[in-house]
Amino acid sequence: FCNVKTSRTPPPPDPDEPANVAEAIASWGLDYVVITSVDRDDLPDQGSGHFAETVQRLKMLKPKMLIEAL
Repeated sequence: FCNVKTSRTPPPPDPDEPANVAEAIASWGLDYVVITSVDRDDLPDQGSGHFAETVQRLKMLKPKMLIEAL
């Protein structure tokens, strides 16, 4: 992930992404998932709010799923 080319002007986070990612992962029938993300140094919270919302939505759909966030 350190070698990912970045944009000088990246687009804002997709507001539907947390729900879309959670629904996709929930549909896979997994018990454990690792979620990663590129750095978002352009955002005031570095994207942590967007990332946290994704985890929260996934836990609403699959309360017993173990989630590792990197």
